[in-house]
Amino acid sequence: MMNDKRRHGNIKDNTSHPDELTEFRKNPSLLIDTGYEYVELGKYEEAFELFSIGASIDSSDADILNGLGISLCELGRLDMSIKVLERSVRLNPEDAITHANLAGVYWEIGEYDKSLFHYNRSLELNDDIEEIHLNLINLYMEMGYLYMALLICTRLVKKFPESEEAESLMKDIILELGISMH
Repeated sequence: MMNDKRRHGNIKDNTSHPDELTEFRKNPSLLIDTGYEYVELGKYEEAFELFSIGASIDSSDADILNGLGISLCELGRLDMSIKVLERSVRLNPEDAITHANLAGVYWEIGEYDKSLFHYNRSLELNDDIEEIHLNLINLYMEMGYLYMALLICTRLVKKFPESEEAESLMKDIILELGISMH
């Protein structure tokens, strides 16, 4: 899943303290920052609680809905994650991160066509996020669509020439295709 790292903040040790909840309600940015830090630390229950509070404050914010969707996915609640992220796509159709997150959950449940659609849509909206390219390449490889993987990987290497991961993937794809690198 993609973490939207547009915001950064400090982790609070106890999110259930009434003063903190009041502060989160006054400052949703702090809530979002803290929620994503919990996600990065693997504290998905805590992140879920914060993003749930956030959704009660603003049920259309892409950052909040993405955080809620990521948390639900990581907690194994894939159906609910899809519902939240689909809602976010409807409300924020131009948000590349939301499309990428939804693509990741669809991939997780084996809905490859839907995953491909949302990864490609995400790249249409913002092709500057290397992780989205990498995820799409890996999905194509998993599906056995090596020429599509090679096509996307070629674009990725041109866009991010310093990416060692892209170079490594390119070599793997070429080897899979049986093409000599000479």
